[in-house]
Formats: sequence, structure tokens, C-alpha cells
Amino acid sequence: MFTVMATVRRVVQSGKVLRARRPRGSLSRDQVVAAALALADEHGLEALSMPRLAAELGCGVMTLYRYVADKNDLLDAMAQSGLAGLRLSRPLPDDPATVMVSWGRALRSILRTHPSLPMIFLSRPIVGPGILNGVEALLTALARCGVAPSVGVRAVYAVLIYTTGFAAWELPRAGPGAGEAYARSWRLQLADPHPGEYPLATTVVEDLVGVADEQQYDYGLTSLAQGLFPAEQAASQAND
Repeated sequence: MFTVMATVRRVVQSGKVLRARRPRGSLSRDQVVAAALALADEHGLEALSMPRLAAELGCGVMTLYRYVADKNDLLDAMAQSGLAGLRLSRPLPDDPATVMVSWGRALRSILRTHPSLPMIFLSRPIVGPGILNGVEALLTALARCGVAPSVGVRAVYAVLIYTTGFAAWELPRAGPGAGEAYARSWRLQLADPHPGEYPLATTVVEDLVGVADEQQYDYGLTSLAQGLFPAEQAASQAND
């Protein structure tokens, strides 16, 4: 009794808080993955470690390995869990470029909701049932528009790569508080240039400020999507 009280006294005096351990069997793989995704979204992917995740869940580190094989397995599960919320607009558009635009916007929304996902996608290949289901749905939508799967899959990857890259580039420039700082940096840089130093850039300073926003994303996305299906566009124009 005296030993326990002495231990508690030392913990209180040191400012540490003892967390009650979670009862055995009270966790699930989905809970572990959800907690990891929330942790990485809030603090950055670099903050995610097995000890920190275990502390968040109130369990031992070794307990986590009952639910995930290793950290790579955890990252894969986080990516697929985050993407599970992606929904294409209904009804689906009836031309392939618009299908790609609709999907790209939905994907960007998910990547902004879960800012850890772009970093996961850029750091490792993610393959699994959730990804395959998404690819199949997109290929099916494109096939209805007359696009062969061999063309459709390249279009899907083109939009995927563009959107993932844009989101990764956008987040540090347009996140909470970051947008104002980014705009201020451009304005300060071009506020008083030497005569003739930046004759064109100074005329578009407000456009430079806005290159990490939805309008810029849509500009690139629609330009990309319209160029992905030249044969289908030509056939549509011929029918008109």
C-alpha cells in the first residue's frame, strides 16, 4: 500500500498523468486505423509512431500488432479508410472529360479532409480492394461514354497524379493561417522591385497569390481532362 501511494505521489509531483489501460479485447482494427488517421491528419504524418498511437488508444505498443502487421500495413489501411468516403456525384456526367472533372474534385475534397493522405500516396504504392473498387467504378463510368478501359485507366492515373500532387503542394500554402502568410510573402517580394526587374510578374501579383486555391485546381483539372479524350471529342463533334 505504501509503495503504491509513494508511486502515485511521485507521478503527481512530476506532473505526469497516468492513463488507465484499455481493457483487453476492447479494440478493433478499424478503431486503430481511425485513430492513426486522426493523429496523422492533426499533427502530420511524421508525428505518427506506434508508441504515440498506443498512447492515444490507451494500450501497449505490442497490442497494436494484434490489429496491424506493421507500420506499412497501417499506412495502407489509413489510405484506404480515408478514400472510403469518396463519392462520385450522381447522376454521373455523360461525357468522359466531365466524369474525370467530377472525380478529381471529389478526390481533392477527400485529400483536403485528410491531409495525411497525399503524403502517404507520394511515399508508397497503395494497392487494395478499396482502390480496385474505385478504379472499376471509374472505368465503368468511362466505358458508358465510349472510352476503352486501356484509355480510361491512363486517364484515371493522370487525374490521380495531378490531384495528389496539387493537394500536397496546396496544403502548406492554403491551410489554416498559411494562405494569408503565403499571399503576404508574394506581395512583400514584389512590393518594391528594382526598375524593370519583374515587369510581368508585378502585373499578376494577385494571381500569384491565388495559385493554391480551388480556381487554380479547376483550371488545371479541366485543361487536363479535356485533353485526355481527343478521339471521343472528335467523334462527339462529328455526330453533332
